[in-house]
Amino acid sequence: MGGATVGRVSSIAGRSEELGLLRAVIGAAAKGRPCAVFVHGEAGVGKTRLVTEVCREAAAKSSAILWGSCVRFGAVDAPYVALVGAFEGWVESANPAELSEVLAAVPGAGDLVSSSGRRLTSSAVRLLSTLDGLVHAIAERRPVVLVVDDVQWADPATRDAIAYLVAGFRSQRLAILVTYRDEELAAGHPLHGWLADLTRMVSVSSLRLARLSADETEEQLSSLLGGWPQPRLVAEVVRRSDGNPYLSELLVQGVSLTDDDLPADLPAELTGALLGAWHRLSAPAREVTRSLAVGGRPAAVDDLTAVAAAGGIGAGAVTAALIEATDAGICAAPGPELCWFRHPLLTEVLCSTFVPGEAVRIHAAWAKALESRSASGIDEMRRQGDLALHYERAHDLGASLEASLRAADLAHELKALREAAVHLGHAARLWPVVRRGTAQNVDQEVCLLERVAHAHLLAGDDESIYDAWSRAQELVDEETDPLRASRILRERAFSALRTGRATGEPIPEVERAIELIRRFPDSEEYAEALADLSESHTWNNAPDSARRYAEEAVQAAHRSGSNRALSHAYRARATAYLREERADRDSLESLQFARLASDQPRLAGARLIRVNYLVQRGRVAESTAILADGFREALDAGALRVATGTLCSAMAQDLLTLGQLEAGARVIRQGLALGSWSASAARTRLVAALLATRQGELDVARLHVRRAKELVPGLEESPELMAPPILAEYLLAEGEPEQALELLSRTMTVQSVDPRIADEMLMWSARSAAELAEKAHDRRDGEGVSRARRLLEDIENQRRRLRPEPFDVITPADRVQPAVQAVFAAESTRCMSLSVTSSQWKEAAVRCAAASMRWEETVALKRCAHALLDERANRADVAVPLRSAYACAVEMAAQPLRRQLESLAALAKIPLDEPASTPIDPLPEAFRSLTKREQQVLDYLVAGRTYPEIADALFISQKTVSTHVSNLLRKTGTSSRQEVSALAVRLTRP
Repeated sequence: MGGATVGRVSSIAGRSEELGLLRAVIGAAAKGRPCAVFVHGEAGVGKTRLVTEVCREAAAKSSAILWGSCVRFGAVDAPYVALVGAFEGWVESANPAELSEVLAAVPGAGDLVSSSGRRLTSSAVRLLSTLDGLVHAIAERRPVVLVVDDVQWADPATRDAIAYLVAGFRSQRLAILVTYRDEELAAGHPLHGWLADLTRMVSVSSLRLARLSADETEEQLSSLLGGWPQPRLVAEVVRRSDGNPYLSELLVQGVSLTDDDLPADLPAELTGALLGAWHRLSAPAREVTRSLAVGGRPAAVDDLTAVAAAGGIGAGAVTAALIEATDAGICAAPGPELCWFRHPLLTEVLCSTFVPGEAVRIHAAWAKALESRSASGIDEMRRQGDLALHYERAHDLGASLEASLRAADLAHELKALREAAVHLGHAARLWPVVRRGTAQNVDQEVCLLERVAHAHLLAGDDESIYDAWSRAQELVDEETDPLRASRILRERAFSALRTGRATGEPIPEVERAIELIRRFPDSEEYAEALADLSESHTWNNAPDSARRYAEEAVQAAHRSGSNRALSHAYRARATAYLREERADRDSLESLQFARLASDQPRLAGARLIRVNYLVQRGRVAESTAILADGFREALDAGALRVATGTLCSAMAQDLLTLGQLEAGARVIRQGLALGSWSASAARTRLVAALLATRQGELDVARLHVRRAKELVPGLEESPELMAPPILAEYLLAEGEPEQALELLSRTMTVQSVDPRIADEMLMWSARSAAELAEKAHDRRDGEGVSRARRLLEDIENQRRRLRPEPFDVITPADRVQPAVQAVFAAESTRCMSLSVTSSQWKEAAVRCAAASMRWEETVALKRCAHALLDERANRADVAVPLRSAYACAVEMAAQPLRRQLESLAALAKIPLDEPASTPIDPLPEAFRSLTKREQQVLDYLVAGRTYPEIADALFISQKTVSTHVSNLLRKTGTSSRQEVSALAVRLTRP
């Protein structure tokens, strides 16, 4: 065949719309509007090619391109491999000065990007913050495009990191492009839920690539062949590839412009087309590339050489084979001394060319090659994981089991607890095959299953926990090992509850567990079972039973001498007696024994009961500090599930109550990115919805609420989730006060397990009813006003029938309950009379300030200013609460509140800006003689303040203000306040 033959690089065909979209989002990101785009489609459709093109263009405009690729492999991968690769690529190409600045700006960056190679030894959790810091440090200096290719193969930590970066979008110059194969995502694939969560966020979009049309395929072939191909050839390629760009490219390997047809010997099936170029390689090259495919990931040339040697291929032949495969466009070098395939699809296809059993020898060779070297830290954990997979596929299941256990131990040491859970799960699947039969092996298998469950409890998923406990229950013998059987029975019952397989507290199962071990009253298991029973009765709103079992649990725990049991028992008793002062000592005892036990889940539970004790007494700031300590400690320990469970959501909500919205957003971001079990994930979603509502991002809030309800259907009925107050606030922001009232009325009784939540719901009932009444009043709907009042009265009556009395305080030091009551009183008056005196709102604001309830204080100040305006108070009086509220709203970035206050200020003709100092350099002679107080008065005059406003702000009389102004006029030689203000403004202009 004459003429030019196909090259390995072509310009992109078609995709004009897709290119335009990606160019637009990258351009917007470069201007401080960060975004993420998930590009997906079938293998070979051109996802990577498309992203490569826009990245080439962005690089030409000085953007930093960070490109990481995920690799398919059967065992668990090391954390952040794709992202580490992305940063290593950036390090190689970065300007030395910029590189030095970025690495110096990020603590721990040396652990991630090291000139000595990938020798990562830090905790996976710590690496997450380092990754985040590096991205932001680079983005401060230039726009960044971060690409993660083939994310369907990503390790969990990489998915966490992407979610963490997306959740942290603010105004960074960052675009994240993620590619994945959608045909890879079978039912149950972990990527489904992860993608669903991320693609619902407003800063995230999805772009699906379809196959090319016939015209676009012709355009592609024209680029590949260097001219317009023959129509018959185009038709044949379209028929064979069906518009898949990669298959089209492979089909025309070796074809020239003068050819009418594809080679006759090319296989008819598309898989054959994919293998067309490979079949044209020499026999040694084909064998070397098949061995590379079995390796499963980019490999060191030395390792591939050792594997090939086992098949009789020498080192020189390996080098020649790699050169041949690279020239044919099959292989590429992803890094120094590394080799891999240009398109990962070839890996799967080449592996499919082995007949059953043929690859066993090669897997054994890879295992031998990996055994011959060693590594450290995360690299060693990955080596052991690779060994486990190769040994399994080489039919050496015993060696695979041992490698998995070693990998799990290393992961535990590195605090990479998610990876530990995966390796332990692999070992648990192998154990029954490798070590079946003896009683000792069964006992050891149960021990392994308990390790699996505990690992997933720290950093895994509920389904794996349930499966582990279910298998353990099948194995354990109640007659010969009743203590273990009792423990497993309880654990499986609570796991069934968490996975939605059961509803309601598992009281029958716990009672059965107690019966199994009544003859062991001094055991740890007996004490723990009694504590579980007590807590279940508490959540079932049966306080008498809960207290009785808690007392028995404490006594049994002391007999056992177990720190774990003592922590659990004291926690149960503190829960049962939460409104009594004895809960103070019990909650502290629970915390102390949990620390002695060095058990992260126990510590989290103990912290939560201590927090509940403090919250019941209005000590919110103290509870937040305890939660923050626990959150940091759990993250440092690698216990992601513990950290992002109730600790995260509880702390975030406390921070929102305190008005610390930015700090709350950071905690929520970590909770959303790192994930947790369903109930806690739903709770985090609810708090995220609350934050979004207060920041005016209702689209985001709506998505969080929807996701929370998907995770836990009927979540408003769960006392543990405390959802109704949050949902009521969200519904009010959506303009649905009647829905909010219906929700609060329907759930009041079930939520009364915690009287303070019931009281908060009563406050929101009053606010919802007031909004509903005002809406009806504006429509001149008298019946609507009456209906709103009746609804509120019905909810009040519901609450009064419950115990204790509404807004009851346990201690006089409690400032929260009086604050909630004051807000309820003001909102109730607003509903019943459609007006509230400013004194009521002032009282509410004062009480909220005393309780450190910054958000509600700001709302009350706004209402107070509005009431003063309705009362026709003078502007100076209205300005005081109005400006205080505005300052709070600005500080909290609460956009809806800020807009409402700006509208109110415009209506009252009150300037909201606080006076700024007026530095004048050099000072004219007249201004040099001003006293400090006269300078302050001048600042207020420039800001447009009246004499009463200045007097109120500086705590002086109006007469004193007048005296200072007279002195100002005399010293500056001006005749009026307007003239001296204008002079100061002119002198401060640049």
